[in-house]
Amino acid sequence: MQPDFGSGSVGRAGMSPFARPTLVEQESKDERRRRKDAERMVESRPLEPWERYRALGDHVDHLLNVTELADRKTRFALVILGALNAVNLLVAVRAPQLGADGLSHTFLQLYIAGYVLLSLYFFVFAIIALRPRSREMSGTSAARDGAPGLRLPGDILDRDPDAYYDTWRQADLSQVNREMALQSYLLARTNAEKFQALRRVYQGLLVLVGLTAALTIVIGIHVLAPSGLGF
Repeated sequence: MQPDFGSGSVGRAGMSPFARPTLVEQESKDERRRRKDAERMVESRPLEPWERYRALGDHVDHLLNVTELADRKTRFALVILGALNAVNLLVAVRAPQLGADGLSHTFLQLYIAGYVLLSLYFFVFAIIALRPRSREMSGTSAARDGAPGLRLPGDILDRDPDAYYDTWRQADLSQVNREMALQSYLLARTNAEKFQALRRVYQGLLVLVGLTAALTIVIGIHVLAPSGLGF
C-alpha cells in the first residue's frame, strides 16, 4: 500500500525535515530564549560563591599586573634619570671648552651641587616605589580579619607544611573568598603607595629636565655672545 503523501496526518517519525515546528514548540523555544536573556540581564543579584571566587581571582591577577606596571614605569624613570645625569655631567664638564668661559665657576659648582641633591632626592622615591613590601603583604592580621591564612606569606610560613595542609583541608569556600578579598585589599594599598612614590619620581624628572634646559640655554647664550663670536 502506497503512503498517502497528500494526507495531513503524517506521523512525527515520517515528518519532513523542512516541516515547520508546531506553535507549542515555537513558544517553548521563545520562552527558553527569553529566560536565558533575562538571566543574563540580571546584574543586581548577589554572586554565587564560585562566581565570587573567580571574580576575586581575576581581581588579584589584575592587581598583580598593576604592580608589575608600576615597577616597569619606575625602571623606565630610572633610565631617563640616568640619561639626564649623563647629559648634565657632559655639559658641565665641557662648558669651558665650548667657549662659555664667562660662566662663573661658582655658578657651575652651585648648579652641580643642587642638581645632585635633587637627583638623589627623587632617586629615593624610585627606591620606595621598587622596594619589596613583604611586611605589608604578610598575613599578621589575617586571623583578626577572619581569614584562615591560606594565601598570605606570613601566615603560610608561621606553620609547618602538615598544619598548612590541614588548614586547606578544613577551609570552606567562604573563608578562601574572604582571604582573597584581604589579599586584594593589601595589593591595592601597595599599588597606591607605589604610584604615589612614582608620581614624585616623574615630577622630579620634569624638574631636572627644566634645570638641564636652563643650563643649556645659559651656556648657549655665553657661547653666542659677541665676545664668543670674536666681535
